[in-house]
This record gives sequence, structure tokens and C-alpha cells, in this order.
Amino acid sequence: MSDLWDKYGLTISVIIMIMGGFITFMGSDALSFPAFEYRASDAGLVPAEPYGEIAEHASRFLWEHRALDLTAQAFVITAAVICCLALIKPSEVEA
Repeated sequence: MSDLWDKYGLTISVIIMIMGGFITFMGSDALSFPAFEYRASDAGLVPAEPYGEIAEHASRFLWEHRALDLTAQAFVITAAVICCLALIKPSEVEA
């Protein structure tokens, strides 16, 4: 298996990456994520009566700037994955 991987490994990896990119590109049209379709009306998502206009403005800001929210979530998830990988890193043995 090692000789086979040494001979064809790079080619197989490139083909798999190209196929994955093609499937992702083609699937994005058919299965588009409706991230920006939920805020279709001007109705307040948070009841604004007890808070005045603060809740309405905060709700509107979060829905109009959805990319900020998604970017922050992606950063937090990436940081969590990196921290988990750092925890399972094998420890170095001192000689």
C-alpha cells in the first residue's frame, strides 16, 4: 500500500480535492442556505415594549449584519477546535 500511495498519492489527492470542489460548487446552487431570508418583514423579533427602542435596534442590527455574526461563530468554532487539538497533543518525554 505504501508503494502505491507513494506512486499515485498526489494524483489521487488532487482528484479528490477537485471532485470535492466541483460537488460543493454544484450543490451550492441546488441547496442554498437561506441565511438572509428570515428577516423578510419589518416586524420586531424581540418585544420592544419593556425595553423601548433598544431591543428593536439590537434585533435589526443582528439581522441586517448577519455576516458579522457568522464570522464570529466561525472564529469561535475554529478556536475551539484548535484548543481541543492542543489538549490531545502527545506530551514530550524529557530525557
